Amino acid sequence: MYKDEKTKKLATTPIPQLLTQMSIPAIIGMLVSAVYNIVDTIFVGRIGTEAIGAVTIAFPLFMVISAIGLTFGIGSASYISRLLGEENREMANRVSTTSIVTTFILAVVLAAGGLYFLKPLLRLFGATEVIMPYAVNYTAIIIIGSIFTMSNMNMNNMVRAEGSAKMSMIALSTGAILNIILDPLLIFTFKMGIAGASTATVIAQAVSTVMLIGFYKSDNSVLDLKLREFRPSLSIYTEIMKIGIPTLIRQLLSSVAMTLLNNMAATYGAVVVASVGIINRVFSFGFFITAGFTQGFQPVAGFNFGARKIERLKESIKVTVKRTTLFGLILFAVFFFFNREVIGVFSQDPEVIKIAAMGLRLYAVVLPLMGFSITTNTLFQALGHGIPATILSLSRQGIFFIPAIFLLPNYFDLKGLFMAQPVADGFTFLLTVILFGFVYKEIKELEGEAGIRNLNLEYDSEGA
Repeated sequence: MYKDEKTKKLATTPIPQLLTQMSIPAIIGMLVSAVYNIVDTIFVGRIGTEAIGAVTIAFPLFMVISAIGLTFGIGSASYISRLLGEENREMANRVSTTSIVTTFILAVVLAAGGLYFLKPLLRLFGATEVIMPYAVNYTAIIIIGSIFTMSNMNMNNMVRAEGSAKMSMIALSTGAILNIILDPLLIFTFKMGIAGASTATVIAQAVSTVMLIGFYKSDNSVLDLKLREFRPSLSIYTEIMKIGIPTLIRQLLSSVAMTLLNNMAATYGAVVVASVGIINRVFSFGFFITAGFTQGFQPVAGFNFGARKIERLKESIKVTVKRTTLFGLILFAVFFFFNREVIGVFSQDPEVIKIAAMGLRLYAVVLPLMGFSITTNTLFQALGHGIPATILSLSRQGIFFIPAIFLLPNYFDLKGLFMAQPVADGFTFLLTVILFGFVYKEIKELEGEAGIRNLNLEYDSEGA
């Protein structure tokens, strides 16, 4: 029935084994990326507290750049995995090519606009006069390299959608390892300072982009990247945006949330801005690894939903929730009980260690809930359910976070600043439970329909 080994694997391999095969490469790739982020912060931290502050300020802008690539990447990946489940490879080729070319065009436009409005943007994101020179040097280069960043975000998701999780891991890992090697060379040996950190990032992203394009042009890809397949249509963009828009909203709201947090932190001084930056990098470690689990889950869920293999879909949900929750519990224990030791890796400033350790302890409280929330959101994306995915995207960094960031510091001062995100995550978890109930009811109904269809097929076969 299935014409190649990759799609056959998605349809027939036992779910625990399949999720392991799909998730491990994604986890390794995300782990290497997380380690890169951590190592990058360590090297930048050796320049000074203001340099960490500059990277913290630039992070929301980097998230906006990433948001465009992820919008097309996750939206296309969801559509492609469902098309492959339906055995419609011709349409999957059109979707992948259209997505890649469109992302490249948007990246060029975004880079030009970002450079033109650089200083106003950095002020908007919370740059003080002390931090601004560092922020300009770092961010200008990141913006120039946004073409590679957005392309990687897009293609990595589509590569996983066709079942090629190992290739995604190789591309991510190669870029991240190269970044780690280049960081100290460019920052210290070639005395480029903070500009060396951003230059290393851009070079590494460019290498990953070339590798992914090479994969698509080889015989190893299920999909075939050809410019003649660039035939944009309203129907393709509608399907991509149905899932891509919630991702865009989530990423843009994350950028807004980081901007609000940075501006609020700036009122306390550079030490608190640096503390916020360190906490976000450390917390991203847990988020990246959990995302690795769910990146392996997404193509499995989307493919089996498209193929109407509902029992396999249900089992993939259960296994992924169990694994991500266990990881969240382990990470909670590390961050809650060993927070000072973790923060001490990034800064020797006693005040930064004291403040950031307190913040990390608060962030750690919600980690056991993170697995269920992220798995459920990924499930909505995999099934093409844009509305509940949008609601969750609006909630975590918008509906719940924005009031929290304005209200809690009034009652709890500096501690309230670090309570805002955990409180928002807690309320988002409760909303996720409610929305999951609705989608699980739909899955049960589809299971019943699939059972009736199978009985009819058996009856027709016996009658014949």
